[in-house]
Amino acid sequence: MNMQHLQEFLTRIQTFDLRIVEDDIQMESGTNEKEHVKAYDLTYQTQYYDSFSYRSELRVLKDMAFIDLITLDKERIKLQLAELSKVRSRFKEFWGNYNQHYSEMKLIYDRSFIFSVRLDYLFIVNNLQSDGADIEVTSKFAEDLGDSVKLREKFLMELIYDAENSIKEHLSFEDFQKSLHAKKQEAIQADEPTEISKVQEAVFENEPPTKSIDRYPTFKPGIASQLLDLLREYFVSADHSKLERLLLSDEAPERPLVFRGFGNQLADAFKQLFDARLIVGCQMADLERWIAPKFNYLSNQAEARELTEGYLNGLMSTKTRPCKSPILKIEQKEDKFYILPTPRNKR
Repeated sequence: MNMQHLQEFLTRIQTFDLRIVEDDIQMESGTNEKEHVKAYDLTYQTQYYDSFSYRSELRVLKDMAFIDLITLDKERIKLQLAELSKVRSRFKEFWGNYNQHYSEMKLIYDRSFIFSVRLDYLFIVNNLQSDGADIEVTSKFAEDLGDSVKLREKFLMELIYDAENSIKEHLSFEDFQKSLHAKKQEAIQADEPTEISKVQEAVFENEPPTKSIDRYPTFKPGIASQLLDLLREYFVSADHSKLERLLLSDEAPERPLVFRGFGNQLADAFKQLFDARLIVGCQMADLERWIAPKFNYLSNQAEARELTEGYLNGLMSTKTRPCKSPILKIEQKEDKFYILPTPRNKR
């Protein structure tokens, strides 16, 4: 059977088309001097700046790929899901490599950065030059690379989620068409034509996608209030009451709260609490799933960025180097735990 749309989708999310641009770049911290250099660029393959068309393209390709899958019988869908899981594993391996080499403190990376994260080994990378070429890898490119992978991985997980559910629900092709039409009508009425597909929760390994999560993050007594006191200064005052309701009453905000720091700092804070068993009742994957929809973070370009589950998994569930600029430390005195702040750079 021709699976053209599925092939196109998988090829697209695994292909990185690098651009080489000329720009004035700050090469060293502590100075405002800039140099005119050649540098890699991937901004147009993220969902930020003027590149919303890339997100829309992936969304359409994902929907068409699902049409290919829904025409198969259950056993063939399961075979395709096994192949999709292999692609997902590549993204997980990427995050492990990326978090080993990414640093929020760097302005310029070694020219071998792309090879160090094994992007060329895991995926198709067009226009990649040797690390001896006179082309810089900037902090902006490193940030955009992470954002591009987040977007690709998110649509992959949506496809896996939809395919898993179609097996259980016996969703027919006609039913899918009706569902897709309803989503389009909702998007048109909301005047959001590029947001037709709602973001589905990612499916974690060994967790059936249609089953509710029984394991749930729970703070030990007194810990949530300590964390709240520490985190307040990392959020604008308008979000303080929402943060309080989230941490103390588990009332999710309507929109993600923007953490005014780096993503790995917030991930490290929750990881420290989990490792110290001050967050209990869940596995790390459940905690990552709980965090992802509730927070965004600020990037080097001061743009709010998503905290996706794949990104968090790479920071919290895999062995990676410790966060270089943690926002807290945990001390134990007798049978009591104290969450203490560390010096911070305000953003």
